Amino acid sequence: MSLFRKKSPTPEEQAFQAAISEQFDRKDDVTDDEDEEHDSVVAAAAETDDDAEPRLDFGALKVPAVDGMQVRAELDDDQNVVGVAVMVDESVLQLQAFAAPRSESLWDEVRQEIAEGIRGGQGRAREVDGPFGREIQAEVQVSEGGEASDRQPVRFIGLDGERWFLRGVVTGPGASDTARAEGVEAVFRGVRVERGSHAAPPRDPLPLALPDDAALVPEEGGVDDPSEA
Repeated sequence: MSLFRKKSPTPEEQAFQAAISEQFDRKDDVTDDEDEEHDSVVAAAAETDDDAEPRLDFGALKVPAVDGMQVRAELDDDQNVVGVAVMVDESVLQLQAFAAPRSESLWDEVRQEIAEGIRGGQGRAREVDGPFGREIQAEVQVSEGGEASDRQPVRFIGLDGERWFLRGVVTGPGASDTARAEGVEAVFRGVRVERGSHAAPPRDPLPLALPDDAALVPEEGGVDDPSEA
């Protein structure tokens, strides 16, 4: 597993972060949860619940270990884990989990905001039915050396759980080729989210950590993401 810092957010990350940071009633689901106990581990896709499957423990995210996949822990400048990315068959799936209201679908709202943000940035976005329900298939404008270049295909997928929301962003061949997406879709389907019983405002990221394994300890200071060079 490799560990890296992002030098700068990609266009798809900018669109998602703008959506997840939109105005929201952040008082919902905080006070009521403070003294309430919950089963902390919830299957992201109950129809494929296989507890025997080995998973990497990133705190709120339990990521299945799939043959041939590469795993990257995304770090911020303070060396905090802020996301997990896996690559299978050259397709990349970026994962994050967020607190969500108990009685509302966060993905429905965030999905619309993502699409609007992409269109506002000269990209293209449309909602379609995918293997996990409604998703966004988009093309985001990328730039090289300060100049606009070709659009890059990207998929935004999401799942609402019990007070949590799981987001996935697919780039690479799997963003436009259904067959090439099978590997990362299998990973997304097998992710488990550990929400915990602590109070958290809707849209707050759930805490992530590095797996407790000596083989996965990062070198001091981490490394920059080579794809951002």
